[in-house]
Amino acid sequence: MYARLVAKKEAFAALRCAIGKKFTLTADMLVLPPKPEMGDFSFPCFTLAKGMGRNPAEIATELAAKIGPTPLLRKIVATGPYVNFSVDPVAYGNRVLADVLKMKKRYGRGTTGKGKRVLVEYAQPNTHKEFHVGHLRNAIYGQAIVNLTSANGYETIAAAYIGDVGAHVAKAIWGFTKFFSGQSPSKEDRTKVLGDAYTKATQFVDENPDAKQEISDIQRKLEAEEQPWFGLWRETREWSLEDFRKIFIELGVKPSVWYFESEVEKPGKELVNTMLVQGIARKSEGATIVDLVDEDLGVFLVLKTDGSSLYATKDLALALQKDRDYAPDRQIFVIDVRQSLYMKQLFATLKRMEFHRELLHLGYEMVTLPDGAMSSRKGNIIRYTDLRDAMLTALMDSTKLRHPDWKEKKIRSNALTLTLAAMKFMMLRQDPGKVLVFDMEEAMSTEGFSGPYILYSIARIQSLMAKTSLVAKPDAGLLLHPLEIAILRILAHYPDVVLQAGIEARPSVIAQYAFDLAQAFSHYYAEVRILDGADDATIGARLALAGAVEQTLRNAMDILNIDVVKAM
Repeated sequence: MYARLVAKKEAFAALRCAIGKKFTLTADMLVLPPKPEMGDFSFPCFTLAKGMGRNPAEIATELAAKIGPTPLLRKIVATGPYVNFSVDPVAYGNRVLADVLKMKKRYGRGTTGKGKRVLVEYAQPNTHKEFHVGHLRNAIYGQAIVNLTSANGYETIAAAYIGDVGAHVAKAIWGFTKFFSGQSPSKEDRTKVLGDAYTKATQFVDENPDAKQEISDIQRKLEAEEQPWFGLWRETREWSLEDFRKIFIELGVKPSVWYFESEVEKPGKELVNTMLVQGIARKSEGATIVDLVDEDLGVFLVLKTDGSSLYATKDLALALQKDRDYAPDRQIFVIDVRQSLYMKQLFATLKRMEFHRELLHLGYEMVTLPDGAMSSRKGNIIRYTDLRDAMLTALMDSTKLRHPDWKEKKIRSNALTLTLAAMKFMMLRQDPGKVLVFDMEEAMSTEGFSGPYILYSIARIQSLMAKTSLVAKPDAGLLLHPLEIAILRILAHYPDVVLQAGIEARPSVIAQYAFDLAQAFSHYYAEVRILDGADDATIGARLALAGAVEQTLRNAMDILNIDVVKAM
């Protein structure tokens, strides 16, 4: 049991003994004090006072007088209507250091989800389009959610869902045959050509509406697996999938199962027919709908008038397929926040189909650049590879300046790790419900709220450890500097932070914590000469503290799916 939880339980038990059985205490009544200097835990006496018809400040004074020190709690005082508990810095600090240094990679992991299974659907790029920074946010946020659920004890299934059929595919293939007929693009240019074909087709249709019918005809032929369209689809689909696999590997995005729209299209149509028979769906002007007006969700279109499938056709079938495959207690959908109404309609329809598993939509906002929004429809997207290469070039140049003796391969490897760290941290440091303005320079900065700043802190500790032959030896009795005590308290909070981030599905909580811890250590490093001016025992204790900081930062970066470097 983590140090902070043990201390909290000691405070809770002491309060329960002091109050007696007339009042029922609950765990959420023990909170953070209004001000940090007041202590580590606080019990507001307002509810208790109201029930007793007394002044809360008087009750706080009486309770504080009744409660004595415990193994981890040193001071219990009343401040106004609050009973405040302060930990014993030595006993508590030793427990914190033992937790981190013994548990190592497991430090911070919880058991909230023990015995429960969740399936996270994310990593949902469409084939026949290029992977851009919007897809990047989905994949990075989704993988962080996978890591968070796993860190909180859930058995987690990570599921990619690839859009490889539908109107956009028909449009891209139509554009490819019209504007790139007879061309054989190189392996490096294939997905770019497909993206250009989609953009050109969109622009052409805007000016020539009659072309819409041709594209609709191609979509029906693809669904019927008619040649030569079906053969061309299979070939060009593989172009996209090959790129997606490479990008996922590079990003560390690791779906354990891949689903494809093409696999659930036919089952989706069959399901819609069943829904018609059961009265869940009905015909309306030739289309098939589910009437959700009585739930203020409007009409849910599940099949087109010409019999072509829609996202809904396939998503309904996929939800059932995922349940058959893994029987998760909860299905999580990481999908653009602009699809919020659609997801509510999907969930409401599944409920009418007697599907009672827990369903959760985690929405995220769009990614823009400082000069405006992106759109694959308009052809002004920022491709992932272009953004990566621009950042990689800049970071390689700066790495060469710092390490002129490094070989080119080492420079590139180090710079790529920094590039991915910069991207991921920028994507995750902000709550997903807010539009993300991706500033490349800010993301790459080694100062401030950035991925490279956290990695620099880890590298600094590694360098510190390499400068001495002394062995780190935990002893909080020798760590009495205010900054040392403050860092120990921050370390103790990490398991609570992992729990909070998991409950709220907010990796940004982890990012903020990592920054706060790195910043606290930076202040400590600047003020205290860790390897000098002290006896070996004190230096060993400081090294143990530094090692605990490094391990905790690494654990936080693991949840954010960010690799570290040995040197900056």
